[in-house]
This record gives sequence, C-alpha cells and structure tokens, in this order.
Amino acid sequence: MKIGSEVRNCFLLVVLLGTLSAATLGQNTASEHLKRGNEHYRNQNYTQAIASFSEAIRLSPRSPEPWFNRGQARYYSGDVRTSIGDFQQATALNPNYVDAWFQLGLARNKTGDNAGAIAAYTRGLSIASGDSQLYYNRGIAYADSGRDDLALADYNRALQINANYTKAFVNRGAVHYRAKRYDAALADLNRAIELDPGYAEAWNNRAVLYNTTNRSQLALQDLDQAIKLDPTLKKPHLDKAIAYNKLGRNSEAIESLNNAIKLDPKYVSAYIFRAAVYFDTRKFDLSKADAEQVLRLDPKNKFAADLLTKIAAQPR
Repeated sequence: MKIGSEVRNCFLLVVLLGTLSAATLGQNTASEHLKRGNEHYRNQNYTQAIASFSEAIRLSPRSPEPWFNRGQARYYSGDVRTSIGDFQQATALNPNYVDAWFQLGLARNKTGDNAGAIAAYTRGLSIASGDSQLYYNRGIAYADSGRDDLALADYNRALQINANYTKAFVNRGAVHYRAKRYDAALADLNRAIELDPGYAEAWNNRAVLYNTTNRSQLALQDLDQAIKLDPTLKKPHLDKAIAYNKLGRNSEAIESLNNAIKLDPKYVSAYIFRAAVYFDTRKFDLSKADAEQVLRLDPKNKFAADLLTKIAAQPR
C-alpha cells in the first residue's frame, strides 16, 4: 500500500538563483559548462549533461553545486549508485546543503540502503527541521526497515508541518493498515482522496482496505475509479480480481487478471493469482501453464512449485 518517496526538483534553482556565478566558481569556463549542463538536463539529455558537469568539476572541484547537479543527472539517467558519490561530495564541500542531503537519502533508499537513507535525511533535518518532505521520506526509509513506529512518528510530523500533505496521509494509512488499525487507515485514505480526488493510488489503497475488511463491492467501485484516473496502473486490475474472487465472480476475476498481464507480461503476482483461480475452478491445464510461467519469471517461487505438485496429484 505504500506510496514511494517524494522527489523534488531542486536542480534548476542553481541557475535561477545565480549561485553558480563565475566569481563563485573562480572560472568563467566552469560556469559556462554548468549552464550547458543545465540545458542538457532540462532536455533530459543526461549523458551530455554529465559530461558538461564533469568538466565543470574538473575546472572547479571545490564547488559543491556541479557535484550535486551531476548526481542529479546520474540519478535520473538510472545510474543511482554512482550518483551517491556525487551527492556525498556535495555534502562534504557544503555540510549545510539540505538538497544534497535530501537527494543522498533518496538515492540510498532506492538502492536498499535504508540505514544510510535515514542518516542522510536526519542530517538534512538537523539543518531544516521544518522540512515536511524530509520527514516524509525518512518515514518511508523507516517503514522499509520494518520500523513502523518511527515511520508513523515521521508521517505525523510531516502532517503537523503540512496539514494537506496527501502522500503522508496515504503512507500513514498504510502504517495503520499493517497494524490492523483499519478505522484509522480508512480515515487517512478518505482524507487523501478528499485532498486529491485525482490520486489513483489513494483510491487503489482504499480498495485494498475494503477488500481486507470484506467490503469488496466498495473495493470494485474504488478500483474502477483508480483505473479511470490512470489506465497504465496494473495493480488495480489485480485487486479487482481479488474482489471478484471474494464475491465468487471468477470469470470476471480472470478477465481482470488478463488485463493486468496485458499491461505487464512479467507481472508475477497476476500469474500466481490467475493460476490459483484456475486451480480452484478445476481448470488444471490453464493453472499449470500459469504456474510454469511464474517459475520462468521467478524460478524460486515456492507457491508456483507447490501448486504444480498439487496439480500433478489431481485425478484426471
């Protein structure tokens, strides 16, 4: 149910605020490389942006901004691990660089280094204690570490700072959901949808809650809305299948799973659930085909392996 980390584009502030003047860099050519890099970045030409920022770093290695900007370009090009070194260098050169601490936390969290992300966000908060996004992202890192109590405290703090922080309501709702505090979870998801009726993931999360609490008809209504808002999302189709299955409407469940797989032909969870529905409806050949596909995608999947054993034991 969790919504991902907040991303903020602090990159262009470098040019707009004029912080990278020739005087700051000590090299007019370094400033020009920064400007060219910014243009490449705006156009999502990340390879060229990285080259320009690298040249600016060569000419003015003690300036934190080109390190930060190169880290941004690397991060958004998909080279997240390498971006970490650039963000670290930016914070070493300017220990009060809040945006660099923010992005360092984001990159570390994305690579699975939750402890490192928490440390970076905490350092940022020591400089900017009123930054709701830092609290929100640290909450995600705590949740990813299995420390929901600390995640809850950070989401609460983020909402104290920004009472209309939709994503914080959604993620706080997820913490309540995992703790089976379903009324509190529902209140948070209702508030998120009230704040942003176009937020498809909030509708999807409320549907998951409705499915869990045996209100599958309400879940279907929310899932239809989520799909209407964002037809590219695959998970609402899986959750629709779960709702239909709970209601005994298995042909519609299969149709929803087909739609999920059309959106993502490698969607393991959809194949698993479709295999289970086929098994329960005694369509063993179809169940077997889906279980085998799961094992092609995820060779260590125990559910699929066990299901194949059960299928083999069925009288024909």
